[in-house]
Amino acid sequence: MAALSILPESAINTIDRGGIAVIKDFMSPSEVSRLRADASTLYYDGQFTVDALAGYGKTASAKDKASFDATKDRAVLPAYIPSQKKAGPFLSTTLGDVDARQKLTTTITALRSDLAKGLDRPGIDVLDYGNDNHEISFTRFGPGALLARHIDEHHEECKGRVGWSRPTRRSLSWLVYLNEDWDANNDGGCLRTYERKAESAFSVGSRHGDLQIGWLKPTVDDPRERPVFLDGRRGNVSGKCALYIDSDDRERKVYLTKEFNSDPYLFLTSDFFVQNLLIQNHDLGKRFHYLEQPKSALTSYLGQDSGEQVKDVAPTGGTLVVFDSVALPHEVMPTISRERWAASGWFHEKQQPEPTGGQIFL
Repeated sequence: MAALSILPESAINTIDRGGIAVIKDFMSPSEVSRLRADASTLYYDGQFTVDALAGYGKTASAKDKASFDATKDRAVLPAYIPSQKKAGPFLSTTLGDVDARQKLTTTITALRSDLAKGLDRPGIDVLDYGNDNHEISFTRFGPGALLARHIDEHHEECKGRVGWSRPTRRSLSWLVYLNEDWDANNDGGCLRTYERKAESAFSVGSRHGDLQIGWLKPTVDDPRERPVFLDGRRGNVSGKCALYIDSDDRERKVYLTKEFNSDPYLFLTSDFFVQNLLIQNHDLGKRFHYLEQPKSALTSYLGQDSGEQVKDVAPTGGTLVVFDSVALPHEVMPTISRERWAASGWFHEKQQPEPTGGQIFL
């Protein structure tokens, strides 16, 4: 592997196998203080964009403000505004501490290059996909704010008819925390991740452009987790799918299912249905678990995956976290009485081209 400029090699292996890399003191206290001051000033100057679900802001009505839900008090200062197809205030050369943000951008560019080399994802180091292919922003969570469990990217077929419409998809998620003297016991606000208890046998996230949607749990005879990928374009037809894993020599796909239609199977099913209806081999079927099951009363009844383990990361100033956008479920625990600041973003890579053999709409 080529020498890395700012990341330890141990971080690369952690991300590659589905964990969260945590690098403390990635940025100095003076850099953190300067960026936090910039973010705070721009927020109170009204430059941030309020989370669409928050329901408050300068134009909010009295009724909106009276019913404001503090758990949704989230706002961002974006580098790009997709709805307006223009650069956002983060890239402004006239607002706030421009030099501090430019230095941050330079550091994140070096980080992106390290990750591209270390994880053999050269596509994330390409900048010609479009203006929003590498997202970066300041983020603010108000007192009491949280973010429910989720994953940052989903397979194209799990997004409905618009799934193939974008040129890129999120590949890696990152955050640099900008908080001073944070005490997780008193201040809350941890990033809670759900890592696998057993080590993954292979690299996570994607294979041949096909995104991961689940796992095969380990057994006594096969003690490592195996990532399960979705081939969503069988015969170059959108909606014609099959699940597969890597062969032991990593040279070929081993299909677990016959072809099936994405709708309804990928939208209405739980682990139980995939295990018993889609995967032909019963011994392999009972090992299957979604990364994130489609939400339903049944999945709530069956409970969470016993193969997961919780890892909390305190949002301590200067700490960098990086993880695969597809493979790691996570949530943000509620802050208690303080604002929570970070610089965050996603590195993109090219999405598979839209299938040309037609689509299946049921």
